Amino acid sequence: MSHRPRPAGHVAGPLIILSFVALGLGFATERMGIFDGANEALRGVWNERSLVIESEIGLPGTVGILLTAFAVFGVVFAILGTPGEGRRAILGMSAVFLSVALLPCFAVWGIFWKPFGMILGVIWGWMSAAIYAHNHVMPCEISLSVAVENVVIPMNSDHAAEPSSHADG
Repeated sequence: MSHRPRPAGHVAGPLIILSFVALGLGFATERMGIFDGANEALRGVWNERSLVIESEIGLPGTVGILLTAFAVFGVVFAILGTPGEGRRAILGMSAVFLSVALLPCFAVWGIFWKPFGMILGVIWGWMSAAIYAHNHVMPCEISLSVAVENVVIPMNSDHAAEPSSHADG
């Protein structure tokens, strides 16, 4: 089995493409009504708990698009800018958790948040960015693998022990 070197990865292009695809997926699924049954079931849970729901936000509304765009672009940018598969997994799980955590936050204000389109967009953005970062050498990984150049390390330790009267040490 031959091992090919991974190509150099970029951040700007994949950030825009992957984020807009994930945002479009979340928007389209909510617009088509794929999650209507799940949203009504979740609304029933809030009604059983005697929460007064006065309004509803989420995709495909303007506030839902802005919140979902912020979450999707944020998770994709964080994944592409973070070295290590474990760290990327933690970032993705944290983004999903924060997306779910919007439910009780909005419920306190009497707002029903339709979360499923946003959660799908965040998961899609996370997975696609993680796959891209796994198959490419990202700029954040290059800095970890390249040795530090032009650093002079003093050979004797007497220089560091001498007191100095200069303000900069």
